[in-house]
Amino acid sequence: MAGVRDIIDMCKAGDPQTAYEQAKTDMEINPSDPWEQRKVGWALYYLIKQDTEHTNFADLLAHLDKFNQLDLLSIPQDNMVFDNVLFKIAGYVKASGMAIAIDGPAKLSTLFEKLRNYNFEPSKGYSFLLQCFIKCDAWQEMVDFIEWWNLDNLMPDDYAPFRMQNGKSIMSLAEQAYIAMSKALLRQNDMGRIEEFLPKLDNIMEQHPEMTYPGYFYGKLLLSLGSTTDEALRVLLPFARKKSSEFWVWQLLSDVFVQDEEKQLACLLRAVYSKTQESFLGKVRIKLAKMYIRTNQLDLAKFQIDKVTQLYLSQGWHLPHEVDEMIHQPWINTVASDNRVPMDYKSITDAILCEGTDEVIAIVSHFDPNSQKATLIYGWEKRMTQKLRFKVGPGAVLKINYIADSDGKMRLLSASKANFTADINFAKVIQGIIKKRDDKDFAFLKTDSGDFFVAPNVVAKYKLQDGEAAQSLVIYDYNRKKESWNWTCISFNKNNH
Repeated sequence: MAGVRDIIDMCKAGDPQTAYEQAKTDMEINPSDPWEQRKVGWALYYLIKQDTEHTNFADLLAHLDKFNQLDLLSIPQDNMVFDNVLFKIAGYVKASGMAIAIDGPAKLSTLFEKLRNYNFEPSKGYSFLLQCFIKCDAWQEMVDFIEWWNLDNLMPDDYAPFRMQNGKSIMSLAEQAYIAMSKALLRQNDMGRIEEFLPKLDNIMEQHPEMTYPGYFYGKLLLSLGSTTDEALRVLLPFARKKSSEFWVWQLLSDVFVQDEEKQLACLLRAVYSKTQESFLGKVRIKLAKMYIRTNQLDLAKFQIDKVTQLYLSQGWHLPHEVDEMIHQPWINTVASDNRVPMDYKSITDAILCEGTDEVIAIVSHFDPNSQKATLIYGWEKRMTQKLRFKVGPGAVLKINYIADSDGKMRLLSASKANFTADINFAKVIQGIIKKRDDKDFAFLKTDSGDFFVAPNVVAKYKLQDGEAAQSLVIYDYNRKKESWNWTCISFNKNNH
């Protein structure tokens, strides 16, 4: 009787069919011996290899059926032969290329049927199988396949982008797989499965913030759950508030406001002015160009068309048909390209983020010009530190919108300068007399309603002197040293008293 090594040597010598017949004869003598099945398994692997190299689909299926009948083989003990078989199946799908795309759905389904009873472990062959199958994005069973494959089986290397010899980077297999699943779910429009997949997509976004597109498809899947603008905003806004710096959030929101051209345009403008790679902005700029053409702002449209054309040519990509049509319009050579921004898109898009949130008055108690972070008092014993887009000083009055994150922390959505109002209970304007000892750097503002502490930095800033009359804005702020809330003077106006 031949051993496993003998069978493999026969196969490598170019006679896998003879090796298979020998191994099968030996197995019939000892049908309960797993080693005899291993011999048959390796012979079948080489036959499968031969089938894939000659693209003989019928023989490939027949040999897979025989391989599946080897019930004593197990993936943990025989992972090498299983992995090799997976490589060959995946290679067949990859090599078939357009043939699979044309008549392949049935072939893919048949191959999948031969595999789906197995629970494979993570391996290079298993990852290669995923890589090849997800390229066939029109396949109707894609959701079933990826669920069977189980994205928890992705290996650490699958999360790393692949760098080509010319220096260009291709997104990781993990990102490709999550995108493929998202696209398949959007085509299938199965609300239950979408809701099940969203937490997994959310998790990959949190663990791998370097990935660009999972967030975009997370939003697309969220949008698919709502049928009206209000419903879409209800599910999308909490997510958009967390990711408001990402271009694709505004690309998504532009799809929500198809009936509101001003908001749609503002969203597209915020997308293109987000900090991101130009290579991601092609579709956004095309949408902008279409809107500008529709409103006869041809100079603005030309700028967007030029940017898209430059991008596609620099990447060696074919121009989209719609862009090719635009650049052959008679007007394209009669107008000058203009990059002006036709609206205050930031205010409009900030207002979108703030829909449904409370608007309150806040007072700045401290501002760090280096970090642009301000400490805000925004209610009775309510205090937060947030980064602002503009510089302010202690005592500045702001109108803010904010939300509470899932961990309870406050997060600022928008802030703008405002006028002080007397109806807030955590700040007030009072008048009094400065009381300061020469040997102390702090002071008090003495009033009919009591004495109010003045910190040393405030004394120095306003050059306060003992006995002078002054008007101060006082706020109810937290004193970390005393671990208590107290009224304290934050700013002074010595000319109004």
